[in-house]
Amino acid sequence: MSFMILCSFAFAFYVMIWFFDSLFKSCMHYPYYAFMEGTGLKVGILNFKWETAALNRPIYRWGKNLSRILRKWFMCGYIFTIFIFLPFALWTILTIIFEHFYETINLSSVPEVKAMLPGINIPLSDFWVYFLSIGFVTIIHELGHALAAAQEDVPLVSVGIYVFTIIPVAFVRFNPEHFNNLPISKSLKITCAGVWHNIVTALVALALFFSAPIVFNIAYETGIGIKITGFTDDSPLKNGRGLEVDDTLISINGCQIKNSNDWSHCLHMAHERFGLCTSAEFIAQHDEIMKETFKENDVVECCHKDDLYSFCFEYIEPKSAADTVLPGQYSCLKPRDMINHKFIKCTEPGGYACPRNNHCLKPSLNNHTYLLIIERQHNNPVIYLGLPYDLHKTVLVDQYFPRIAIFSLFSPSRFEKFLRYLFIFSMGVAFLNVVPCYGTDGHYIAQNLIQLVAKYLNKNGDFVTFFTVFTLVVGTGITGPMLVYLFYKAVIDN
Repeated sequence: MSFMILCSFAFAFYVMIWFFDSLFKSCMHYPYYAFMEGTGLKVGILNFKWETAALNRPIYRWGKNLSRILRKWFMCGYIFTIFIFLPFALWTILTIIFEHFYETINLSSVPEVKAMLPGINIPLSDFWVYFLSIGFVTIIHELGHALAAAQEDVPLVSVGIYVFTIIPVAFVRFNPEHFNNLPISKSLKITCAGVWHNIVTALVALALFFSAPIVFNIAYETGIGIKITGFTDDSPLKNGRGLEVDDTLISINGCQIKNSNDWSHCLHMAHERFGLCTSAEFIAQHDEIMKETFKENDVVECCHKDDLYSFCFEYIEPKSAADTVLPGQYSCLKPRDMINHKFIKCTEPGGYACPRNNHCLKPSLNNHTYLLIIERQHNNPVIYLGLPYDLHKTVLVDQYFPRIAIFSLFSPSRFEKFLRYLFIFSMGVAFLNVVPCYGTDGHYIAQNLIQLVAKYLNKNGDFVTFFTVFTLVVGTGITGPMLVYLFYKAVIDN
């Protein structure tokens, strides 16, 4: 539903732009065209563009003033992109293909690649971070091309931003005659500069992300749990259903939570089936089992249907106990009473072992339901039956606790979220622009590399043309369908 809302807003926005564009063209023809030409704005179907030559001189001046530094900078970028990042990108593409078409091959080391779409697999509330991070990444990418071109005395024609639906893309235009007449090594420096800037941006974002808790330690406290900041509308634990805003969560099923990484790790570990060690005395006093148990949807039911607070628990035989209890016996108990004090888990890896005079009781649940015991600081634990993924998706948390009330107006977690998207999109843009695909930087990188090979082998222009076309056809034929598949998979899986 949220994705449809985003699409509706985007469509309404472009309909409004189209309406006013058509109105001004008919009613104010000459002033409107003069305004559009003077500002560099152009409006199209589901897109608009801004282009200007006003920034050409400042960019050229920066490139010349920093010529000594930029020469070494872009030389490093050229070497790293060609000899390290390009082989890595090609290896990633091949391993993704093998992973999806040859299931018998174990490629556990293959990096996960997926499309990120607001309203589908990322929250719609992150739209502005999504939009700004993509815009920032493309500006950094094109600034690399522009500075490298200025350093090599290639004049800029214009710079600008193109927005297609909700995706902003920066661009620069060079003088084609000057660019085409450059030596191959200088041309490669310019074409690799954008990818190099994206790689460096990703590494800087990653370093800032991991150092954020240290940097913000003066104003914020971390390592004491995570704080609930809000819920999505469809959250199963919203307010009266269990959790509340400003609750501090300290563990899930006994897994200690100190920060956001622990929160994700403990939710992943919550898929482990477990039982609760319960004393024989407690069972004798609180067991409300019906006289006859029955099985419904492969789940044993031993509690009355109108009892909303009791679960049916199965006795699990302790593998290392002298007085074992035969499996197949059940008890109807209230789990909240079982965990009022400190609880002890019993798991299969541990042999379902419990202290003396205790039995391991495992809740009778279907394969798609898990028992989560969420412990809160200075409050009673919350019991949740469902999927751990639902909590990760619908409960908004923050690991930063302000030391002074005024610092609560801003949370470093927002900055961390921006850095996370910055890293992902920087690597994504670098990846797509280094692969030999038509219209990308990889197109010109591949062409220049083939020209170098032809020069070394003393081949003519036909050799360059044939292998350039062949490389682009193969690269585009693989990359294009792979992108379509990743977007399709992102939509279907969610």
